[in-house]
Amino acid sequence: MRFKEIVAEAEGKNLHLEHIEDLVFLQGKSGASSALQYINSVRDMLEEGGAISPANSSVTVKWDGAPAIFTGTDPADGKFFVGTKGVFSKTGKLVKSTADLDKYGYSGGLREKLALALKLLPSLGIQGILQGDMMYTKADLETADIDGEDSLVFQPNTIAYAVPKNSELGKRIAASQMGIIFHTTYTGDNMADMQASFGANVAELNKTSAVWFDDATYKDLSGTASLSKTENAQMLRGLNAAAKALGSADFAAVSGEYKALMMQYVNARIRRGDTQIDDVQSFATDFTQWYNDYIQKEIAKLKNQDPASPAVKSRTDKIDAQNKFVSDNMTGIASALAVYKDIIALKNMLISKLNKVDSIKSLLRTDTGYTVTNPEGFVAIGSDSGAVKLVDRMEFSKNNFNAVKNWSK
Repeated sequence: MRFKEIVAEAEGKNLHLEHIEDLVFLQGKSGASSALQYINSVRDMLEEGGAISPANSSVTVKWDGAPAIFTGTDPADGKFFVGTKGVFSKTGKLVKSTADLDKYGYSGGLREKLALALKLLPSLGIQGILQGDMMYTKADLETADIDGEDSLVFQPNTIAYAVPKNSELGKRIAASQMGIIFHTTYTGDNMADMQASFGANVAELNKTSAVWFDDATYKDLSGTASLSKTENAQMLRGLNAAAKALGSADFAAVSGEYKALMMQYVNARIRRGDTQIDDVQSFATDFTQWYNDYIQKEIAKLKNQDPASPAVKSRTDKIDAQNKFVSDNMTGIASALAVYKDIIALKNMLISKLNKVDSIKSLLRTDTGYTVTNPEGFVAIGSDSGAVKLVDRMEFSKNNFNAVKNWSK
């Protein structure tokens, strides 16, 4: 059976972006089908034969900016506002004046950035509501030698970004007061019922020297990231093999009530630097050991350590039940994890191609300077406006651990 014949449609909007491979745990078989559909969509976009522009891109770049900024016109009164995620809370923290900054308790650096956004963003003429990541304010800009070029550097979060000072982009950034990347659009008659769609049309915004802005759409006008015919054929073979494995896989043992545990376990593996699934049965067996240790840590916190006590016994019963479940369902677990492994391999192939384009360099600040790294990741957008993250979790986890944070200088 061919890939296109068995893949199901992606599910609805999902503002909390999940890692593409985690759909296996979250949604079982339908999630795995959706993951393959996302991968095929990006493969199709990268297929050899042309440049990638906003018009034909199904991917956005995941910028590591902060804070998240929501801005636009409040449909209730037609007034311009800025804010953070609190704009959708019950109290609706929409900042429409500097007095609102005090009213909602904003202070320190966040207050300063929101105040600057409130001052500068109205000039863009935003229609509706956009969400973006603030990348810098004037005070955040630094200079450094990056690969022999005098560059402007800004670090809103873990990853720093560098642009040659003498480039057109560098000159625009140097002349601005703040920078922001818009990536999500909201529509609706009131804040409570807003619907989000990934992507933002910035072409119609007013240009102003005070604000450098862009959308997050992946662009490869040179065709650098295109898949060769050989690479495209390899991707198609991988997709068809994964689709075939999907048809006979049993996801009941890794989704449903077990999804939270499986995702905790995967995150624990990433933190310890182990993301390879060389053998799915070893993976499942290691999960059993992790779960045993997880419950034993709970037991160690109890005041009464008597094995016969109800609190201890209920936890040891959990261990026994989990061990039996894994033993009884090893075939199903292994079949589902085989598909999970295939999805990760296909995802990593796409990431390696998408990383080829780096008009703005991504860096890590270290104790001795900067080192070049890949972007945080990418977002694949489905035909129904749903989206998932394409992230090299091992690399980003390592970066988070090793990078010198801008706020820790």
